[in-house]
Amino acid sequence: MSGNPQNGAQRASNQAAGHVTPGRPTGDRRGRLIFIAELAIMAMLVGLLPNLPPGPRSANAAGGPVLVSVDTLRTRPTSGAAWTGLKAIADLPVGTISLADQDSAADIHVLAKGLVFARLGTESYRQAVIAALKSAVGTEQGGRTLALGRNLPGFVIAADLVSLRTADPAFDTGTFRPWLRSLLTEVLDGRTLTSTQEDRPNNWGTHAGAARVAIAAYLGDTAVLARAAAVFHGYLGSRADYAGFSWGDLSWQCDSSKPVGINPAGCTKSGVSIDGVIPDDMRRGGVFQWPPVDTNYPWENLQGALLQAELLHSAGYDTWNWENRALLRAVRFLYNRAGWPAVGDDQWQTWLIDARYGTSYRVASPVRYGKNFGFTDWIYGASTTAAAPQPTPAPTPKPTPTPPVAPTPPVAPTPAPVPGTAVVSASAPTTSIATTTRLSLTTVPVRVAWSLSGDPAKLARYDVQRSVDGGAYQRAVTASATTTRLVVALSPGHRYRFRVRAVDRAGRVSAWVTGSDTTLVRRQQAAGRYAGSGWLTAGASVYLGGTAKASRAARAGVTFAFSGISVAWIGPVGPTRGRAAVYVDGRLVTTVNLYRSTFHPRQVLFATRVAAGSHTLTIRVAGTAGHPWVAVDAFAVLSPR
Repeated sequence: MSGNPQNGAQRASNQAAGHVTPGRPTGDRRGRLIFIAELAIMAMLVGLLPNLPPGPRSANAAGGPVLVSVDTLRTRPTSGAAWTGLKAIADLPVGTISLADQDSAADIHVLAKGLVFARLGTESYRQAVIAALKSAVGTEQGGRTLALGRNLPGFVIAADLVSLRTADPAFDTGTFRPWLRSLLTEVLDGRTLTSTQEDRPNNWGTHAGAARVAIAAYLGDTAVLARAAAVFHGYLGSRADYAGFSWGDLSWQCDSSKPVGINPAGCTKSGVSIDGVIPDDMRRGGVFQWPPVDTNYPWENLQGALLQAELLHSAGYDTWNWENRALLRAVRFLYNRAGWPAVGDDQWQTWLIDARYGTSYRVASPVRYGKNFGFTDWIYGASTTAAAPQPTPAPTPKPTPTPPVAPTPPVAPTPAPVPGTAVVSASAPTTSIATTTRLSLTTVPVRVAWSLSGDPAKLARYDVQRSVDGGAYQRAVTASATTTRLVVALSPGHRYRFRVRAVDRAGRVSAWVTGSDTTLVRRQQAAGRYAGSGWLTAGASVYLGGTAKASRAARAGVTFAFSGISVAWIGPVGPTRGRAAVYVDGRLVTTVNLYRSTFHPRQVLFATRVAAGSHTLTIRVAGTAGHPWVAVDAFAVLSPR
């Protein structure tokens, strides 16, 4: 193996064997006194910070990896779908590096190269990482802390994996480390990474927190690490550790007088369980109501929170068990209560959740990477030397022992039924188009829902199956055994039928109940009837048909006539987009806010279920001051057959 792939874990081993850490005085009394004084000052600083959670005696960079050790990664396979997916990204050019671009994937490419170098030791990957690190310095300027929070962790983790400290010590000590430290307090659009983590209890704060923890771990700054851990503990619900956040609408909070980042265990509101809700991101879909308005912001929040938890876990903090496993409860709410499984760039989170909680949320490899992390199917999957390895070495000190979490029921095989009729049953499943953050070019998200008849305490699971174009039924995978909904990606032009049965705790099954046959149709923007002034045709490859209609004129409208049971409006969101009123059959249903800080095409902006028959969907431009544009890309219709 070429190169010198040492990261924190290997450096600690070398020091124990007698190697000298560069820059630290040794071998004389004066050097020892300086080192003791340094430790005393650090201890004093930690002692001045209030309400700090128990933590390690030293930070990662001083004795362990930022995220995962090279020795652990060397046990990972060099074949299979997970490795192939990782290697494919690692072999791509890094591309333009801009930490100010919150949608950049350069950090993911650099992370992939660092992981492959750690596994293979091929020097070209390390040199590509080092070149990227040098190019990244200063590119955060002109951006926002959200972009920096998303983009920075991958670069820091990669720097540790390739042992930048030994590969290019002059750059590491002279430029990279001072730059990282400056990022903690650099003002970007009125905020810093530090202030963002400590002020924003939503996706901004969790991404900033992950970047702050990565910096502290790499620098070996135990004071910053401890402070960031205290803030994260407060976000998870420990107000005694930290409660200095600024809150938005509080209607999703369990106790609005004591707001938290994740609602506590057992919390209910208006008879609805909101245990595990992430209030400050659920509010992005509107005030509290049930069922909730679809929004992907909670999953975006978890992208930052899960990476932050894992980085702190590697540093010795018991993050995964804090506040009654707050992160697991958040995921369970999204799957079991809201019916919003991880899709798209959130899918990497499923492998990390499974690794830490023994659940079965994982999706098939290769898993899609996210905005700040990825390749979890390879990092936390099976090793080449053991059937079920620990994804990372045990931290020091070890986490407090806790009872094991019951795993989510496996997706296969389905247990065989036992004789007799179940004492519970299911209603016939219904289908409707679901809102989502981004459509693929070929599918539309459809929600399948059903309900229970009988005592919930006697229900063991549901069996759900799907038939396509009259073919044999195949099992449909649900998020949990007792969820009453799932979201599936269906292709237009096919006929679908779903059926459900209930299984009681004795193993007895109810009769299958079958929903109506439905077909899915997607129509381009030209299918609408446009009225009012200002409608323009915009051409771009990101639109489903290559073009979209857009207007900024107040009262301009479009009406789409359809026959079916569910309809959806598909279009873009972005910084120039405003509000639009939505009418079904001439009745105002809602007002949709299309403003986002960055442009994203192919969103399901509105979807609803209606009685079977002929209907109209009307969209009317509000003419929002400063960002008035409203666009129509396509429509989707679900019809009975």
